[in-house]
Amino acid sequence: MILELDLIYILSALSLVTSLFSNRISLVLLVLASGILAFYGVQELPMGIFYLVAGLVWVLVALHSLFHYSDKWLTMTLSGTVLGIIVVLTSTNYIEFLAGWETMTLFSFVGIAIYRKDWKPALTFLAFGELSTALLLAGFALAYSQTGSLVFERLSTQLPLIITSMGFIVKMGIFPFLVVEWLPIAHGNARSDLSAVLSATVTMTGIYGILKMESLSPVSTYLGIFLLAVGAFSNLFGALYSYVSDHVKGLLAFSTIENNGAMLALLGSLELVSGDLKEFVTFSLFTYVIAHSLAKTGLFLSTGYVEGESLTTASSFRYGLSVLGAVLMAMSLSGLLPTIGGIATWSLLESMFMEAITLPHFINIVPIVAGVMIGMGEGFATGSLAKFVSYTQLTKPIKDKQGLILAVSGILVLVTVGLAYLLSPFRTEVSQLGVGLNSLISSQYQRSFGGIDPLYILVSWPIIALIVYLSLGKRKIRVVDPWDNGSAQGFRYTSFGMANNVRLMLRALLRTKTGSLETSADIFWQAMLVLIRWYLKFSRTFSRSFMNGSLRWYMVYMIIAIVVIMVITL
Repeated sequence: MILELDLIYILSALSLVTSLFSNRISLVLLVLASGILAFYGVQELPMGIFYLVAGLVWVLVALHSLFHYSDKWLTMTLSGTVLGIIVVLTSTNYIEFLAGWETMTLFSFVGIAIYRKDWKPALTFLAFGELSTALLLAGFALAYSQTGSLVFERLSTQLPLIITSMGFIVKMGIFPFLVVEWLPIAHGNARSDLSAVLSATVTMTGIYGILKMESLSPVSTYLGIFLLAVGAFSNLFGALYSYVSDHVKGLLAFSTIENNGAMLALLGSLELVSGDLKEFVTFSLFTYVIAHSLAKTGLFLSTGYVEGESLTTASSFRYGLSVLGAVLMAMSLSGLLPTIGGIATWSLLESMFMEAITLPHFINIVPIVAGVMIGMGEGFATGSLAKFVSYTQLTKPIKDKQGLILAVSGILVLVTVGLAYLLSPFRTEVSQLGVGLNSLISSQYQRSFGGIDPLYILVSWPIIALIVYLSLGKRKIRVVDPWDNGSAQGFRYTSFGMANNVRLMLRALLRTKTGSLETSADIFWQAMLVLIRWYLKFSRTFSRSFMNGSLRWYMVYMIIAIVVIMVITL
């Protein structure tokens, strides 16, 4: 195992160094390092799922970049980001973790900055990245004060977990940081391969970090309730903002926040449950990590084939297999079977239902409300991803022969269903229903609760489709021009119009203005300007009132300072 890790470090470091000289050699080395990391993850299951998923994601990203991009500087930032994440995932102490975290943040920052040659989005990303680092540093310092060791060891209180969780939440773009939209701003200004890494694996490190600290800390019911509530809220509003977004990458970035919210809710559940239910919640978390990372990688890579930033006016390069891959990935993120995302969504909702039964009174209200919010979020997510696939893959196509990576990404969300079977703690069969081979994944707490069989659906789905096709024959569709009141403008149903009903119904929440053109507001910088104005006003008032050049007032300040120091020291 140690030799494998050493080889991964060497290859990823060589990928970073050689990016200065050869784009192709750097990406080939990155493919090799990622492949070995994925193989290492298989041997270390179940926690090795993070290595496996990260390795698969980076293999897809590196191969995509190898065939489509030649900018050595952007390849360098990609390799540096990956190297930082590898250090985070394989770290054994707080120093290594922070070093990897900062490496990941800084290389991502440079990649965002030089792609569009616009420093504002990159500085936004860096500001929140450094806020995250500061919180992690504070939490790790407190952990060191408890154990006297920099190595990951059992902690005596929950305080380091609470502080570091806030730092990881910042990196994931979770509420309240959702409202400043820093994650969509960063994604929208990064190249498609870096966007895929940011969405699939950079935010995944936040999940990994919280899970790692939870394993070292005493159980905290209050933190569990907080994470569950915030995660469910972020899931709903991330999906809502994704649905109303018309920006190609912005839609996917808000979808990332939605998925991160779901995983955060599961991390909160781990603090509230025990026994069989805890095993099932852990299984749900791991399947969600797989589903989100693989599908979001492919969809972000697909934005590299899209010309334009608005779904309404964009056109895309595609071919048959890439369309199939995109549809499968959208199905997975919509929680539809027989994909890995269907299993993840089912297990997430099952977890909420079982917690509502098993948790004490009053506390069990939290998973009930969370389940309702997550269910509503899944509805918006389905509409959002259907819109994305429709306007990037099914309309206005420009034929192109590139896109095999998208097809592979789509197929992976089906193939990894086998991995869900491997991770599932409870499996059974119901021979009366024709469900055999222990293919029924069951949910349970003290007793069995529910079950689902993705293999059964995978086999029966094409059979039912074939029967319907043979019964009804080839579909008969008559295509006509849309009625536009007799004008010659050729109106059509747009991406913006698809979400307009929700946009108008929730105008108070979404700040919708009828009769005006929607623009993408940089809320982060607007908030920064407000803070700067407030600070300048406060500074002027303070300086004129207290720093007014009067010796009498300075004597008063000195006396007060002496009294305060004496009180503290005595």
